[in-house]
Amino acid sequence: MADLYLKNATVVDVRNKVLKENQCLKVTDGKFAACTEIPADAKVVDCEGKFVAPGLIDAHVHLVWDGRSPDPMTDTVVDGDFVSFARGCENALRSLKAGVTYTRDVGSCHDTAFPLAESINRGIVPGCRIIPCGGAIQGSYGHCPMIGTICDTEAELIAKIKQLKAMYVAHKIAGPHWIKIMASGGAAGLEDVGPCMYSPKELETIAYEAHRLNMKVAAHALSYDAISKCVDAGIDTIEHGAEMTPEILQQMKEHGQTWVPTLAVYKMLAESRGVVADIIVDKSELVTIKQKASFAKAMEIGTNIIMGSDAGSANFGPHPSGLVEMLAMEAYGMPKDEVLRCSTVHSAETLGIKNYGAVEEGFTADFVILNANPLTEGVSAYMNELVCVYKGGEPV
Repeated sequence: MADLYLKNATVVDVRNKVLKENQCLKVTDGKFAACTEIPADAKVVDCEGKFVAPGLIDAHVHLVWDGRSPDPMTDTVVDGDFVSFARGCENALRSLKAGVTYTRDVGSCHDTAFPLAESINRGIVPGCRIIPCGGAIQGSYGHCPMIGTICDTEAELIAKIKQLKAMYVAHKIAGPHWIKIMASGGAAGLEDVGPCMYSPKELETIAYEAHRLNMKVAAHALSYDAISKCVDAGIDTIEHGAEMTPEILQQMKEHGQTWVPTLAVYKMLAESRGVVADIIVDKSELVTIKQKASFAKAMEIGTNIIMGSDAGSANFGPHPSGLVEMLAMEAYGMPKDEVLRCSTVHSAETLGIKNYGAVEEGFTADFVILNANPLTEGVSAYMNELVCVYKGGEPV
């Protein structure tokens, strides 16, 4: 692959939230490198008047689900694994074309995200980069069993965690390695939200085994009972997290744990009466009220937050949904430049993706060229002013 040069570029420094004007950028072997001069015969893109920014990272997606459906959960069962895999290919490519260059898939039928991630890494199909958590580990009467694995005992939990580690190895997927658990019921389901699905000892076993194998754990947790037990057990990220008390948020800050709030999906479900079941709307209305207050408190305390959308969920709209989630984060009071940081370099660092999420020397050259400044215009720059997307220095 020939080196690529970008001249007259205004680089968006998402780490420090500033612009670097009139920059020369070199991309070699898929990474940004030092640029001293541009050879006469070089491949050059003139970025005069344009902004070069990193691709976005969505830390919570379901690529096998179609968010245009009012019931993607049933669709997954009816369609089966092969159609679900094909849908994942479509959604990974849709995400990439929109500038969402990296995703963490936190639940797929029969661990489908693993072969999907490998197929993309090998260039068999085009799409965004993926951290595949596989099927979400859950107990009987859990949340969304069609994209999960039932584990009711410590022995079953340990065996499944080891199996997931083995799948990362078998599919040649380099780190970071993550798994997902369902620690509570969900709003988009018929089960109770309240009780934690696992005991404190079982949660400690999950965290211990995963960390021992150099994996991290994401936990779907909406209720106080589930959130507090997961935080105490050392779970790495809390997904959704409606009942986040100030004490929990402070504890998470002190222990380096992260909240992935997925705000927009509950707002959308709360407005979907007549399209999805009333019980889902009712539960989502309560979640939305609690999340809005918790989000403001988390920003005040300084709890670690990264962007995740729950893309693919019922009636949420087509992939990618990270852009919609960023709008919700802005609407709930987070400054535009901080939303961008939480959706790029800060997310990469939190998830453990090395040298990613910023336009910096030595970093992977997954980036976008925009007609507007995303530090001041926010996510609308990606939604309305996207010129082109590059993955590993190659135009999409």
